[in-house]
Amino acid sequence: MEQPRLFGQKKRMPRVQVLCLCGLAAALLYLLAGLPVFAEHLFARGVTRVLSAALTVLSNAVPFSLYECGAVALTVVLCVSAVRLVLALCRRRFARAGSLAYRLCLFALALLIAFGALYAPLYERAPAAEALGISESAVTQEQVLAAAEYFVDELNAASRQLERGEDGRILPPLSFDEVADALNEAYAALGGYFSGQAVRPKAVALSVPMSYLGITGIFIPFFGEANVNVNIPVYELPQTMAHEMAHAKGVSRENEANVVSYFVCIASEEAYLRYSALMPVTATLLNALPRAEREQLRDRLPAAVLADYAAASEHFTRYEGAIDRISSFFNDLFLKANGVSSGTASYGETVSALVGMYTLFSA
Repeated sequence: MEQPRLFGQKKRMPRVQVLCLCGLAAALLYLLAGLPVFAEHLFARGVTRVLSAALTVLSNAVPFSLYECGAVALTVVLCVSAVRLVLALCRRRFARAGSLAYRLCLFALALLIAFGALYAPLYERAPAAEALGISESAVTQEQVLAAAEYFVDELNAASRQLERGEDGRILPPLSFDEVADALNEAYAALGGYFSGQAVRPKAVALSVPMSYLGITGIFIPFFGEANVNVNIPVYELPQTMAHEMAHAKGVSRENEANVVSYFVCIASEEAYLRYSALMPVTATLLNALPRAEREQLRDRLPAAVLADYAAASEHFTRYEGAIDRISSFFNDLFLKANGVSSGTASYGETVSALVGMYTLFSA
């Protein structure tokens, strides 16, 4: 017999029905986000941009990393919830266990829906290189060689403009915040493809643990926040920051974020920013050349530049291990789940765009 309800008391929707409705909403959202027309005009230039800009404004007002606080809090909550769930099952309190499982599922679906609105559509946008005027057509070995020669010369020129300390490492002429200001100005000049909302990147306090995870920077769409690992070689900071800011500006794919970050840094009048991007650009192009040509161009690099490459390699080798491999494995799965078939290998898929950038800059 149905129990009488108090006057004005609303009957709750069954939990299974709530989960099914949330799952249906998520499926519909991802279906729309997967269609390029909707991804570009409804989301990337519309809903996603507005929501992300609002979150970024809030994030900019907070001086510390919300990502760090959120990551620690989420870890604690999930661990406590898992323990409570296991204890409830062991004590045969199935109603309690069901309630905990329902909340965890609801939270997971909420995150899925938030990600679908804030970031997933960006994977289906038109290539960012097109917005920059960079051609990504098939390239010949001669074009790769010409691009490598050009960027080697540019790298040497940028290196000569920078001061170095007694240890031979460059002395950054700009602070963390000054680099962010220079990059925001550069992004503001790029046009409508990129969000016009200024981004205040956060220097991560737990940068050393991030290094063991193999992470140099991370963008958190739920906060609209670009986070930078400051436990990296000093020359890498501007390009790393520009990469994470590219995500905040509407670029999701890692290879495209690399290209955009290279472009804004190399186009800058600041030698520090140019050097930061020219280092990985030159390395990528040299590695794409046959051995004889690669070694010939490598010999044109001054000892100081080669020392920076060696020091960076030594730095990252120090943090390699099981944790780094596990982190890379899950990052690879995440990228593939979002339509990036090459996974983490996509970070290095930039040679054709770099040749196109050479054509643009050398014209």
